[in-house]
Amino acid sequence: MQTNRKSEHFMFKVALLSLSLMLTTSGAIAATVSLMQESFVDQSATAVEALVTASNFTVMIFVLLSSFFVRMIGTRKTVLLGLILSFLAGIFPVFSSSYSLIYISRLVLGAGFGLFNSLAVSLIGEYYEGEEKARLIGLQSAVQSAGQTAVTFLIGILMFSGWQIAFAANFVGIIPLVLYFIWGPRDDEPKLTDIVASEEEIGNKTKQSVNLPVILQAIALLISFAFLMVFFLKSSIFVAEENFANPSFIGIVMSIYTFVSIIANLFYSKLVKHTKHFSLPISYLFLGLGFIFLSQTTNFVTFTLIVVFLGFGGSLLLPYSWGLIMSKAPKGSINLAISIAMVGTNLGSFLAPYFGSLPTIMFGNERAAFAFIFAGTVMLVFAVIYLLIGKRLTLD
Repeated sequence: MQTNRKSEHFMFKVALLSLSLMLTTSGAIAATVSLMQESFVDQSATAVEALVTASNFTVMIFVLLSSFFVRMIGTRKTVLLGLILSFLAGIFPVFSSSYSLIYISRLVLGAGFGLFNSLAVSLIGEYYEGEEKARLIGLQSAVQSAGQTAVTFLIGILMFSGWQIAFAANFVGIIPLVLYFIWGPRDDEPKLTDIVASEEEIGNKTKQSVNLPVILQAIALLISFAFLMVFFLKSSIFVAEENFANPSFIGIVMSIYTFVSIIANLFYSKLVKHTKHFSLPISYLFLGLGFIFLSQTTNFVTFTLIVVFLGFGGSLLLPYSWGLIMSKAPKGSINLAISIAMVGTNLGSFLAPYFGSLPTIMFGNERAAFAFIFAGTVMLVFAVIYLLIGKRLTLD
């Protein structure tokens, strides 16, 4: 089955993949929290930390509203609007030191990301199928990880000149804006889904809906991301509690997680041919054991090695989940299904501090090491669940 010839063009694929470059970079500013606390002395530590997670809240809202924007102004204009908003909001803190204005800019950043968040994945499903779709989904996750790694690395360098300058790393957002503007799809170009509809003589557009498999997978992603974020939220605390030498290296070590994800995602389509419906159990097994092993480390060498272990486990989670959701979604409802799932991932990230505090609430243990053990246990439970229902997880 063929789509339009433009979808076979290399730069068309690059433009689609570039949408994922900045999607997971909003949390990269976590490294600057201590510096911002020194500037915002009239704000509580929680209020300053809220600058990191505020964008996740508006991402959730605008992921759901993106379908409305698509109907009103079209897919292309919706994507470009999101790219412009996220770029301008991302660099705004470079020029302002007002807590209130920066907080608003973080909300706008999330709104921008939310407008094209689900489209970054669903557009691949609209133009490609089969092995090519699986390959591009793997590359999409790789680009997402590459963007997060690059921005985190740039922030780590720029923050030596101050926390405001660190936000200049978000100038990277100009790249997807230019690429999509020049090579991105136009709304009047034929899609694979249009051709399928024509071949099946479907005269009217199907009203989008979601089914139980999509909802359950979205809930699973919510819980998974809430506990996966424990790694990012608790690592610096863990290093301090365990008296690691050279604690300033934690930012570099944490960026290794996303770097490993990049490498693994590049081989995703080949890997999943062998792991098949065991992909999610394997992912959760690596994450669960990784968290538990991490809690026992006493130096940066073993810590880094286990982060590599975690990165591999995390690299399978999202792309296989996206493929599963697109496979199980009702016909003509891929965009809505992905939107619902992305609400799950962003809500999980937003609620991560509260999920991370569960060990303290339930067991009275405040140590980061115990939070790692708790998160690892949750991941192992997921591994068992997905192993038991594995036969239902085959991608169509």
